[in-house]
Amino acid sequence: MDCGRSAQNSGGVDIAAIGRTDQLADNLVSDRPDLQGIRRRRDDSWGNVIRRSRRDFGYVVGAFVISVLGFVVSLPIFAVGAALSWAVVGLFILLGALIVAGGFARFHRNLLAVMGYQLSDPIYPVGGKGVRGRLRRLGHAQSWRDLLHVLISLVLSLLTFPLAVTWVSIALGGVTYWFWSRYLPEHPGLATLLGFPGVLVDIVTNTVIGVIFVMTAPFILRGLVSLHGGLAHGVLVDQKSELRQQVTELTVSRAAAGDAELHTLRKLERDLHDGPQQRLVRLGMDISSAQRRLTSDPARADVILQEAFRQSQEALAEIRTLSRGIAPPILTERGLQAAITALASRGTVPTTVDVPLVQLSEATQNAAYFVIAESLANMEKHSHATSCTVEIRLAGERAVLTITDDGVGGAAVSKGHGLAGLLDRLSGVDGLLTVTSPVGGPTRVTATVPVRPRLA
Repeated sequence: MDCGRSAQNSGGVDIAAIGRTDQLADNLVSDRPDLQGIRRRRDDSWGNVIRRSRRDFGYVVGAFVISVLGFVVSLPIFAVGAALSWAVVGLFILLGALIVAGGFARFHRNLLAVMGYQLSDPIYPVGGKGVRGRLRRLGHAQSWRDLLHVLISLVLSLLTFPLAVTWVSIALGGVTYWFWSRYLPEHPGLATLLGFPGVLVDIVTNTVIGVIFVMTAPFILRGLVSLHGGLAHGVLVDQKSELRQQVTELTVSRAAAGDAELHTLRKLERDLHDGPQQRLVRLGMDISSAQRRLTSDPARADVILQEAFRQSQEALAEIRTLSRGIAPPILTERGLQAAITALASRGTVPTTVDVPLVQLSEATQNAAYFVIAESLANMEKHSHATSCTVEIRLAGERAVLTITDDGVGGAAVSKGHGLAGLLDRLSGVDGLLTVTSPVGGPTRVTATVPVRPRLA
């Protein structure tokens, strides 16, 4: 009997031995967490491939639908506008075609953003007064590129959509051919047409083809998405227009910053003339009057000197208030951290300061100080707060300034409010400002400014 078993093992396959080997492998994996991690990573990688392929296929289908709709809607409007372009109404119809095409271009940008292709959003010209002003977009190059993309994307989608559907259909149909082929009427299969008759051969042939298409489908679908991304980047992103737009934005922001500085200086001159200067003039007159009365009327001279002292204190307080908008020497000598700490210590509302050492340019540092100084000044004047916090946090290549108080709220960045000037000052250093201040509080002023890169 033992000899028979040995002959059976030597001449065939021992199923029990294979089962014991598989069980041994499973036990080994269960006892080794590192091997479990390898198996999980392998499963996760296959899952990622399947999910990515599903997204790619969905994008190709979505791009096809948007391209067809864009062509059906935009091109007829453009055709009517072009036919009537000799009249003013035709120009407005052309403008409508460009606006519609821009909307479909935005749909394509959003779809590509989901797929990981980030395309910059153009800034379209705003219509002005009169017919010429309202038709300004007709002279915008990017608007015509959007219309061109409607036509080119349809041509590309007419190629990629059938290819993607065909590839996925062959892949899924091939690997499941063994199941649904039994419901087909009698017909010569693919293997029979190739000269290999037989049902089993036909199933094996279709299954192999299906597996090949399944294995190559992720690469094909990813390639089709890349084609759409490359086309969109070439047509929807105008590098020259984008550079001109950046130059225009920088010019406007620098001009706004200059206007803000000039407005601040003029306001400071006016406030100094109307406030501390008048008090100091009166202070000099009071001291001169007290000197004349020192011998003849000492009591009256003492009253005048007390009033002069009060005037000097009020003038000093006004000068300190006005100096909030001017960079103090401590900011230049010891940095933003020390300057904000000194600024908060002079306030009447208890303020907690959490400001680390950050690398800012001189202009950005001055803007940050002014934002915090103006926010604290408005908080003390209007908020009726009992506490305040000033924080600076690094977020990548930007510094986030946050000033929060527990006051009554109601602050707004609008003309006539103290916070209005902060927008222009921050725009000069590529900064942003947001104010959250519901009625009842709390108020949070958040500003972001660029951080100067560290030198290696």
